[in-house]
Amino acid sequence: MTFDASHLWPLDRLPEALEQLAVRAGYGARGAAPSALDPTVEPSRAWMNAFAARLGVELEPVVPLYRELPLVIRSAAPAVLQVRRDKRPCYLVLLGSRGSKARLLRPDATVALVSATAIARLLREEKQARAAAEVDQLLSGLRTSERDRGRVREKMLLQRLGEQQLRTSWMMRPAPSASAATLLGEAPKLLVRILINHALLSLLLAGSFWMLGRAALQAHLEMGWFAGWIALIAASIPLRLLEVWWQGLFSLQVGGLLKQQLLAGILKLTPDEIRLEGAGRHFGRVMESEVVEQLALGGGLLAVLSLLDLGIAGVILAKGAGGWLQVTSLIIWTVVAVFLAGRHYVAQRRWSVARIQVTNELLERMIGHRTRLAQLPREEWHADEDPKLSEYHETSRVMDTRTTQLAAFLPGGWLVIALLTLVPAFAEGRAVASTLAISLGGALLALRAFDEIAVFFQQLSLAAASFEQIRHLLRAVARPDQVPAIPLEMETEKLTSAVGPGGFLIEARGMSFRHQARSRPVLDNCALEISRGDRILLEGPSGGGKSTLVSLLTGLRIPDAGVLLLRGLDHSSFGLAGWRRRVTAAPQFHENHVLSQSLAFNLLLGREWPASTASVEEAASICRELGLGDLISRMPGGISQAIGETGWQLSHGEKSRLFIARTLLQGAELVILDESFASLDPETMGVAVRCVLNHAPSVIVVCHP
Repeated sequence: MTFDASHLWPLDRLPEALEQLAVRAGYGARGAAPSALDPTVEPSRAWMNAFAARLGVELEPVVPLYRELPLVIRSAAPAVLQVRRDKRPCYLVLLGSRGSKARLLRPDATVALVSATAIARLLREEKQARAAAEVDQLLSGLRTSERDRGRVREKMLLQRLGEQQLRTSWMMRPAPSASAATLLGEAPKLLVRILINHALLSLLLAGSFWMLGRAALQAHLEMGWFAGWIALIAASIPLRLLEVWWQGLFSLQVGGLLKQQLLAGILKLTPDEIRLEGAGRHFGRVMESEVVEQLALGGGLLAVLSLLDLGIAGVILAKGAGGWLQVTSLIIWTVVAVFLAGRHYVAQRRWSVARIQVTNELLERMIGHRTRLAQLPREEWHADEDPKLSEYHETSRVMDTRTTQLAAFLPGGWLVIALLTLVPAFAEGRAVASTLAISLGGALLALRAFDEIAVFFQQLSLAAASFEQIRHLLRAVARPDQVPAIPLEMETEKLTSAVGPGGFLIEARGMSFRHQARSRPVLDNCALEISRGDRILLEGPSGGGKSTLVSLLTGLRIPDAGVLLLRGLDHSSFGLAGWRRRVTAAPQFHENHVLSQSLAFNLLLGREWPASTASVEEAASICRELGLGDLISRMPGGISQAIGETGWQLSHGEKSRLFIARTLLQGAELVILDESFASLDPETMGVAVRCVLNHAPSVIVVCHP
């Protein structure tokens, strides 16, 4: 089926398209209120994110390159792809793909299969307009078939336009707080396939043990038995390959979900929660999260498969010479395995806690190493380290002992018990070749399972102990999101005027705030009024609450009491993202950072990325106004030069001006600069102040007296 215009959703029906896409994808919808859109103007990212919050989903912007478009069409679903018709934005609603076909949701609520090639041609049409005419002119004199000419044309266009960006598309994903069934998607079905496949594989393995054992007990190996044994081994190869493939897919899906949930939980932590933990403890928890992902998925899945093997082995043993005596022994030994695994988990948990503590101490001492060398006498440099290392060593020794017991005692002990339970059968004369072969197959299958369980339970113990350290991050995901209650039209308007009562941009009455673990409030019964166009200088001593007030105004913290209004509306009306889009700040130098990316990336952190040409030009213009033009000209890559830890190193004053530019480029109504001019010389500070006054609608400068 080829493409036609009936597959396109006009811009004014984009809200309906997004809602239907959420329902079709199984993510649900909250019945977002319809919103009128200008049919000629592409909605802003703020509007898209606000509408997604109302639907209970997330929309991720994707700006595909010309050459990447086929991959996006195959893997981006569910998504909306933007095209231009008659210079107006329209959308294709992508539900999925089947081979070379894509499933599109049409405006009449039907689903159509459309060639992915036709969709790619449509999305590339706008970008090809000028280049295609030149290529066609070059190929006009080529004497070849239409098919070959078309292939050459596509190759030439791909060569010329491959790195150019197309229109922004949007991938839809479930919100991190969605139900487990929604987040897991196809993972449960994949797990069922793995279990069924593994059961078949174990039965084939047990059958091969039985055939080989029976032939050995009969003291001869006939050709038929040998051929049957080879057939069973050969049949297990494709099943093993399929199991490994499915296990890899399962681990990728669940591992990716775990990382997304951890990231979502970290982003919901408050500044106080992050600050109180310390850098070392957070670094230790990052390592623990890697342990959980690598070991819990691998060890957990394989432990389940090993327990399945034990169940199959029990059924086989019931048919063998040992009968129910062997089955009972297998059950008892399984209980022993669980007991040993429990002891191992307790030791592992203590060791994980000790490891995080040691990591925290190490990092904190590394960060303050130069201060310690300068301030402490040599004999006190390592005063507290030896006792803590000794305690960690003892904890490690206990854990190693538990690990040895689990790894060596469990499989070896079962083999001895399995052989002892066959003694009554020999004594009573019930042992014949067929039943002994069955018992042999069941015992060897159980031996393999116990051998694997000894390893997998160690991994599970480590993963479970590590999970204790990151569980609070996953709990943070369930914290309710603030869905904006303002009309969606306010997300598309330009922020040019204050609409609060009396014309106030910010208004506070009776505002108070107290830090955790402190009895006295930092701010008590605070009142203020800020109008558009105000230029405010906020002075005060260290510890007087200046930075706390900044964090309240920017939405990083919520007042414990009182009222704080922006344009006459409270924090919950705008939502977290909406409030921070309107009020932004450059934090103090020690709380602001330069990332190991390009200068443009660091400047446009609060804007869209990949950045448009207009955004990059605006960033370069503000840098020149701040006196950073010479710096950019010296860089080999200009504004695209990598900076930070692995790139071009900036001076203290250059970093300060970068932070100022980053804040101004967010286009907020109120800009707050927290001691941003402290590291600048008087001449450079004058240049920076003039730039701020030219670009900030309203500004608060925080400084010491």
